Amino acid sequence: MTHLTLPILEDWEGLTLTTILQEKFHLGKKARHEIRMSHDVLLNNKPLDDWNTPLFVGASLSLPIILHDKIPVYEYDLEIIYEDDFLLVVNKPVGMKTHPNDSYETDTCANAVQYYLEKTDQEANALAVHRLDQTTSGLVLFAKNKLAIAGLSWQMENRAIHRTYLAAVDGTWGLVMQTINKPIGEDRHHGSRRQISPYGQPAVTHVKVLENDTENNTSLVECQIETGRTHQIRVHLSGIGHPIIGDTLYGGSNRANRIMLHAEKLHLNHPFKGKEMNFSAPAGDDWVF
Repeated sequence: MTHLTLPILEDWEGLTLTTILQEKFHLGKKARHEIRMSHDVLLNNKPLDDWNTPLFVGASLSLPIILHDKIPVYEYDLEIIYEDDFLLVVNKPVGMKTHPNDSYETDTCANAVQYYLEKTDQEANALAVHRLDQTTSGLVLFAKNKLAIAGLSWQMENRAIHRTYLAAVDGTWGLVMQTINKPIGEDRHHGSRRQISPYGQPAVTHVKVLENDTENNTSLVECQIETGRTHQIRVHLSGIGHPIIGDTLYGGSNRANRIMLHAEKLHLNHPFKGKEMNFSAPAGDDWVF
């Protein structure tokens, strides 16, 4: 496959290709220039030479695939939850980083996705739209090319992609729902920790209590985040006296061999198909609650 083919949606009616790439897909100037210089845009399978032509519903637009440099592959079979020509959703295992931070890191989830893409003969990138902590399992969204990462990253930055986490925590509580709106900053006394700080970045977490286990003094909660600060859920839950089980860095009990935090649900509006999509993945066999 050398092209990405997509239908012209209703809210694109009458717009030009330039407008769609810039205002609907939020594609950067350099990538737009790459597409223009390719002279390889098709409208209903015919070359589209005039980018000022108004497009219409029912037409089919084909754009050349523009890629970033590919990262090394890591031979690991991930659980693929969903895939199309633009994106894929995987269930990241606990203990695996989302993406490499240094050139020597080649055993991350992104490297495993790149392995899958090449194993299935796809001309595509493994581009993480967001990240999960190494100690957190669950759903991660990946884009496959420059067009997809631009549109999905814009949604992420504008809080249009919603993630729901499952956490098993110490202690029980009576509140069914609670919003934690407390800024998070670095802990100057501990390099890997974060803390609630009036000088930190804004952070909002919505918590819903699903189940209380009074016998074991634990609770199962669901968390939705409006912001994506480092260790946000871990810091917020610890800050209200309910640290996550296994999260000894933030005061959690050691009743589990892992931190009991799992990215269970993911919601997005597909920027190239114009439809809402919901994904879910249950916690693994190592879940203790």
